[in-house]
Amino acid sequence: ARENSSVEAWGNSSVVARENSSVVARENSSVVAWENSSVVAWGNSSVEAWENSSVVARENSSVEAWGNVQIVRMSSFAKLKTSGKSRIVEMPKSVIEFLDFYGIRHTKTKAIMYKAVRKTNNGYVSDYDNSFCYEIGKIKKETCDNNVFHVCSNGIHIAHLNWALSFGRDWKDLAILEVESKISDIVLPVESDGKVRTCKIKVLRELPLEECGLYGKIIARQKNQ
Repeated sequence: ARENSSVEAWGNSSVVARENSSVVARENSSVVAWENSSVVAWGNSSVEAWENSSVVARENSSVEAWGNVQIVRMSSFAKLKTSGKSRIVEMPKSVIEFLDFYGIRHTKTKAIMYKAVRKTNNGYVSDYDNSFCYEIGKIKKETCDNNVFHVCSNGIHIAHLNWALSFGRDWKDLAILEVESKISDIVLPVESDGKVRTCKIKVLRELPLEECGLYGKIIARQKNQ
């Protein structure tokens, strides 16, 4: 995999990733990552990471890193080994740590986060349930599962901006809503990759994709093609 290519590896497949390529490794696949490539490792996959590559380690994956590699540990079962300047980044353990880790604006009591929705003739609707609508300036409530060991469960799912952009990047009707939630209402799953859930949000505005940094501008151009 070279340049800006993207690969998803399954079974016993093997991948060598170079330049700015990205790989999702599943099952028993193996990946050797070089340069600025990025890897998300699942299942029993194994990754050998070099230079400035980055790895997100999930489930029972194994990662061995050299050079200036960053490994994000998303599972306590992942087997990690580092050498040289490579480093392991531990994920936030509390909601406040989560907010600070992703640079999310917040006060002591409230946080500003984002939600990817579909913009239809009926307004802003949930991707999961198109009968669940959001209105600018209005409060939306939902029953929220407080069990932090349930990664995806009942509640209104919100995230940091890049997560929301990535989630809806392929939708032609994507809209990004800027929302406000009480910090005390937010549930942080133990293996969250940037998404949390809450029982209540206030919808502040639709955030234009052009205001969402370089990533948002790229998605906006793709939508208009």
